[in-house]
Amino acid sequence: MSTFRIIAGREMKLALRNRSVIITALIFAVWFPVMSGVGIASGAGGDAAVIAGGIAAIVLPVGVFMGYLFCADAFLREKRDGTIETLLCTPVSLRHLWEGKVAGVTVPAYLTTLLSAAVTITAVSTLTGIQVGVEPLLIAHLAIVVPVWIAAAAGLIGAAQLALGMRENQILGFVFIFGFIFIIIGLQGIAPGGAGISPATEGILAAAGAALLVLARFIAGKVTRERIVLTIP
Repeated sequence: MSTFRIIAGREMKLALRNRSVIITALIFAVWFPVMSGVGIASGAGGDAAVIAGGIAAIVLPVGVFMGYLFCADAFLREKRDGTIETLLCTPVSLRHLWEGKVAGVTVPAYLTTLLSAAVTITAVSTLTGIQVGVEPLLIAHLAIVVPVWIAAAAGLIGAAQLALGMRENQILGFVFIFGFIFIIIGLQGIAPGGAGISPATEGILAAAGAALLVLARFIAGKVTRERIVLTIP
């Protein structure tokens, strides 16, 4: 079994055992979509494309938040309990460690986001009578754009958690989340067709998410073991 799979599997197990994170994620995944679904249904005017665009616009920030929620403890946990020093003595590179952890938290975050999307689609379809779950662009949005942005959010936050101290991370976590949301809104605003769902909008969002993921991997590769040791409380 590869080192990547071992690290990713360990993080997934730890994430699924964290009851406080799971409960928070499930509450947010159900409560927020139901509330937003009412607004989408009332403002769509029966247009399936508008409804699909509204759902896509809601699901992506939810995915970013889930990435933050599941990643919030993944990199700081070893710093708090001191096991990070043991990990630094292993032959695993910091970039491989980062990749495994990001994959490990992205999977449960993505699954929770899919649950949130299903709740949103069900709520909107029940209120409007329009079945939007089979819209091709919405499916592509959920299958490609959303997981890329979740991985990018978890990756950037994880790289920051490796490089920065505990106090800085407490502040920058929320800064990252709001930053991601502003970027998403900005990209939807400049995309042809506006904030609705369209091939151009999905292409721009997918490319931007991939670029952010590459940036996160680059930053993680620049973090040194000495830097991490200096940030251990």
